[in-house]
Amino acid sequence: MQFSFFQKHSRAGMSTFLLLLMLMAGGSAVAECLPGQMQEANLAYNSAVEFLDGKQWDQAVARLQSIVEVCPEHVEATRGIGTAFAGKGDHQNAIIWFTKVIHLRGNGSEAGDFGNLAGSYAKLKKYKEARAEYMKAQMVAPDDCGVLFNLGVMHYASGFHPQSVEVLEHALEVCPQYRENILVQLSKSASKASEQQKKNGNNEKAKYYAELVNTYGGQAGGSTTYDMVKKAMREKKFSEAVSLLQQMLAKNPKQPNAALTLARAQDASGNKTGSVDAYRRYLGMKPNDAEATGTMIQVMVEAGQCDRASIEAGMAAKRLEAKGRSALASIFYSWGLALECKKDYETARSKFARCAASGNDKYSGPGQEQVERMDGFIQLEKAEKKRARQGG
Repeated sequence: MQFSFFQKHSRAGMSTFLLLLMLMAGGSAVAECLPGQMQEANLAYNSAVEFLDGKQWDQAVARLQSIVEVCPEHVEATRGIGTAFAGKGDHQNAIIWFTKVIHLRGNGSEAGDFGNLAGSYAKLKKYKEARAEYMKAQMVAPDDCGVLFNLGVMHYASGFHPQSVEVLEHALEVCPQYRENILVQLSKSASKASEQQKKNGNNEKAKYYAELVNTYGGQAGGSTTYDMVKKAMREKKFSEAVSLLQQMLAKNPKQPNAALTLARAQDASGNKTGSVDAYRRYLGMKPNDAEATGTMIQVMVEAGQCDRASIEAGMAAKRLEAKGRSALASIFYSWGLALECKKDYETARSKFARCAASGNDKYSGPGQEQVERMDGFIQLEKAEKKRARQGG
């Protein structure tokens, strides 16, 4: 779970990206140290900072704990101990100390204080607890990019997908500098929201969120959108993959991989005509791809375009002849299928035989099986003709 894109710790508990707003009402929850104690604590803290900056976590903890023994109300030292434990990966103890910071500051707690605590909860995969702390942080800093992004992710991790979409849409408005990263998570959140609403029987809302997936997925960068396409293909959500790919190609038509994947997605979704069109688009950019040419011809046969498929196969075999018989195996195989579709079994057998003799590991075996099938059809055809003559 990626929850820490914007989450960074600092001694002051500030967001890395923006200065966090302070809650103006209220004051410290506890009394200040006595002046002499505070002066001693501040001097010791200045030396402890070097350990924090150098990520010398054990030394930092030891020095800072000696400070809070003198001055338990020292907020920076308390926060520093939490930061050091978090740096060590000891998030159980980090939670204890970050919680103390919030108790010490009371109504004066900053968004970064809640964010630090939320970050350690998230590291322990306590996503609901982390979500609760980020919600508090948002109340203090409603437009902070780090808070908004991490709250959106924690809504997502906790199963509150519509809320995740809402927060991330707000982040998209106020944090344009992080647009690409927000769009990635926003698309995921919208997808889960759609699934959730559909499961609950809210088909209209499910449709709404599904449309958001396409909208935000199409706006994301090419590689990001293509990751979403691959995920949709793995999950057999072919219509979703088709929509994303069409948006990619609308923005940048010269993407051969997107066109080829679109052809495969259309084929898998049962749209044979759309698949053929996408293959033609791909082959317009990669005309020497014999494998894809053969696949396109096979899809044409499946679409009932047998005459056209046979013509295309003949033209492709001649045009790509120099590539050798192994490379042309897919074309001859599909050519045989087109001829079989036309019930020209003798000629189909000859094409399958070329495929079987190609030496292509993928097509030689299936080509030989088709040769034997054609032999069966030819014998059956001869027997039917013989019966017809005898009957006449």
